[in-house]
Amino acid sequence: MTHDSTGAAHEAVPWGLRDMVAAGLATLALMFVGLLTVVAAGLVAGLDLQDPQNQTFLGFAALGLEALMIPPVWWWGMRKHGAGAAILGLRRAPLARTLVYVAIGLPALLAMNVAWGLVMERFGLEGQGDILPLFGQGLVGLLGALVVAAVVAPVAEELFFRGFLFAGLRDRWGLAAGMLISSAVFGAVHLTPGVMLPIALMGALFAWLYQTTRSLWPAILLHGLYNGVAVLAMYLAKGL
Repeated sequence: MTHDSTGAAHEAVPWGLRDMVAAGLATLALMFVGLLTVVAAGLVAGLDLQDPQNQTFLGFAALGLEALMIPPVWWWGMRKHGAGAAILGLRRAPLARTLVYVAIGLPALLAMNVAWGLVMERFGLEGQGDILPLFGQGLVGLLGALVVAAVVAPVAEELFFRGFLFAGLRDRWGLAAGMLISSAVFGAVHLTPGVMLPIALMGALFAWLYQTTRSLWPAILLHGLYNGVAVLAMYLAKGL
């Protein structure tokens, strides 16, 4: 066990900077190859990529590639060092505190999203692209978007950015640096300058949740609920 700057105890992780860089590069490579594979499979199958239904299939498959963040984390985090899943934060969370944190955190994140939307509108900043057309309209499209945004993405992203990257940086350079760098990377990989700041702030909140509860599940739950509410709101705004 080791202690952060606040005196809170946590289990030190065994991976170092080289492992984190290797896992990051491997993740980028896997996602690039995966995306090429999805597109190539569509072309080989003779799919018309201008057909909205085929675009929906390819879009869902491409976005589902977020799950490819998990194998590098397993390889350089667990397998290489002979560690169990608990080292990545997959341990039981304190139920009462989790519910309290989520009950406070979800409306706070939604309020921040609304406030930042006003800032973006005021200064003409560009937001993230509309992913809804990739999933199609109606209930099937909504369910597909929810699976990717509220289940696959939160689990994969929290494992990589908090359970692996934040924890490794924290143990090497301290709590503040770990939170700052991992959150900045989390914001940057979303590739849209207009939303990097609020996404980075969300990443800092998720890192704090992980550090405070010593479990990744509260962050996964809050992340999933936030994404789910956002997707549901977008579909309802467009009348499904």
